[in-house]
Amino acid sequence: MMKKWFGASLLVFVLALTGCSEEKAKPEAKEKTEKRANEDQNTNDDLAGQQAEIIKNMEKNAVQLDPKALESDPGAYNEKIIKATGTITAHEEKGMGGSFEMKVGETTFKVMNFTMDSSFGEGSEVTVYGNVKNGKDAKSGLPLINATYIN
Repeated sequence: MMKKWFGASLLVFVLALTGCSEEKAKPEAKEKTEKRANEDQNTNDDLAGQQAEIIKNMEKNAVQLDPKALESDPGAYNEKIIKATGTITAHEEKGMGGSFEMKVGETTFKVMNFTMDSSFGEGSEVTVYGNVKNGKDAKSGLPLINATYIN
């Protein structure tokens, strides 16, 4: 009889502990989820702020591209951030990794789009920030610009 009481008491004790531990675990999981969501939001806000700062610095420090100067001295814009404003004459592929042709003054450039933006089309006037690649596009023979920001 003693063994039955001891066994029953032990069973009730284990069940009580199990019930208590589940109640405590649920709020902690909820708190962790909320904390992670807040951390993710803060990270997104930090990244957006950093990106805005990078774009602001790029716009401030960019050198206006002069196609004639580039033609006479292909190394004139090495290691410089350039700014080129022109009209899109042909749009081959949209989105990141795509390309389009842009006329700046009398010179047409092949622009490699390294941005997520593809909201522009033929006839659009855009300003491209990036760098000038040495050499020319193998397919079209046009000078190349790598665009890291398009406005």
